[in-house]
Amino acid sequence: MNATVGNLNVEAPEDRPVTIMSRTFNAPRDLVFKAHSSCEHVSKWWGPRRHSFASCEMDFVEGGAWRYVLRGADGSEYPFKGEFREIQAPERLTWTFVYDVAPFNEHEGVETMIFSEEDGRTTLTVTSVYPSIEIRDAVVSTGMVEGAAETYERLEEYAATLS
Repeated sequence: MNATVGNLNVEAPEDRPVTIMSRTFNAPRDLVFKAHSSCEHVSKWWGPRRHSFASCEMDFVEGGAWRYVLRGADGSEYPFKGEFREIQAPERLTWTFVYDVAPFNEHEGVETMIFSEEDGRTTLTVTSVYPSIEIRDAVVSTGMVEGAAETYERLEEYAATLS
């Protein structure tokens, strides 16, 4: 699968259990990276607009845990969690990622985010590795691509407030 949703480019190679998403932001990478580094920032942009950000816990150190909960208009909650594996500010961030709802919470993905800057614009490339192609496809089928595209639109808007 190769797709473009808004300004987000997404690849899901047929022969590997990965997704590769990339998007360019009109902001320096220091700010785009900073927007990932605390609940104060993440709560302003993470998730689709139709959900509110219900709670955030984050220990932004290698080995530290994170947990975000989104809430739908009907009160339904959508929990996500993981652990920071690598933090190399402002170039690279790797974390584990679990949608904490059965059956998705049985499998952990690993996401590596690369932040590269050129002429004051940042390209964020997120490579997510799943335990199998079937699990990757199940995650993609949840609307992950559309949710990521909208989330990154919100990140673009938020990064503009940080400059």
